[in-house]
Formats: sequence, C-alpha cells, structure tokens
Amino acid sequence: MAKWSKDWPGCGGHMHMSLWKDGKPVFFDDKAPHRMSRTMRQFVGGQQALMPELLGMVASTVNAYRRLIPGLLGADGVDLGRREPHLCAPGSFPGRPSRRASSNRIGAADANPYLALAAAVGSGLWGIQNKVDPGEPIKGNSYEKKHPAKWQLPRTLMEAAGRLKASKAARELFGDAFVDHYFRNA
Repeated sequence: MAKWSKDWPGCGGHMHMSLWKDGKPVFFDDKAPHRMSRTMRQFVGGQQALMPELLGMVASTVNAYRRLIPGLLGADGVDLGRREPHLCAPGSFPGRPSRRASSNRIGAADANPYLALAAAVGSGLWGIQNKVDPGEPIKGNSYEKKHPAKWQLPRTLMEAAGRLKASKAARELFGDAFVDHYFRNA
C-alpha cells in the first residue's frame, strides 16, 4: 500500500533500469559528465518529460496520491539528480559500467507493476527517439526545490487520468484503445 498511515511517509515502488546492446551497457560513458552516456540522458529525459502525463500508470490508486505530498518522500515534481531526486543516476561505479542504471522513484508501492514498467520503459525509449535532454542534475535537496510547471505532477488520480487521456505521447506509445479504456476505468 502506498500510504498506510497519515503519520508516515508511505511506500514507493522504485524501478531501476539499464539498457544493453550487443552484451554491453549503453548507459555508461566514462568520458561523459557524471559518466552518463547520451543514451542514458535521453532515456531519463523522456521519463522526466512524460511522467506528468503518465503518472496515472505508476500511481494508479487514490491512495497513491496521499503519498505524493511535498517533503514527505513523495514527489511533487520530476527532477534528476544523484541520490534523493525522483529520477536518479546513482553512483558513478568507476570500472563497473554494468552497474550503471537509472532509478525512477516516483512509482507507488501499490502500482500495477506491468503498467508502471510500461510507463517507465516507454517514456525512456520515447526520450531516446526524440533526443530529449533532462538538463543538469539538481544540487541539494530535491524536496526544497520549486519545480517548473512542466514537471509538476498531478495531485489526484482523476487529474492524472485526464492528463493521460490528453497525452499525444501516451497514445503513440500505448495506443488509443488502451488510453481510452484506462481513462474510463480510473
């Protein structure tokens, strides 16, 4: 359950992802800033750009939105950083390119894992296809930052379902039938 007590922050459903091609990890670049390859930056950039539209797939219950309270380990916006932010590129792992992965910390513990992974992977691949750059990682505490309007997350399941329904990218990734069915049942 995403938020089982009003006195505690809640439980997330973190997803760690990496991409490999021909048996080699493509997220690692020893010469790039933060050792993040261009492919990894675009993958994370796609997640950052689309998460406000796809949040209903990773936070698919009314209870999940009780967890998304600013300052209580819940996201109110999407940002990129190394540790506490909602889209992380944790650690550098010198000499360990196979350990390079992105960490999406927005999902709720009670999410449907198939929908959550579809949203995370789909938005990441969309980012690569569209060459989306996430900008520079934030410095400091993510929970104390004011996020740009484009990265603000929906505050309710109904708002999230409405943003999913209106999302051109969601319709490209998952098809009209899925998006319309999801909206009707949210």
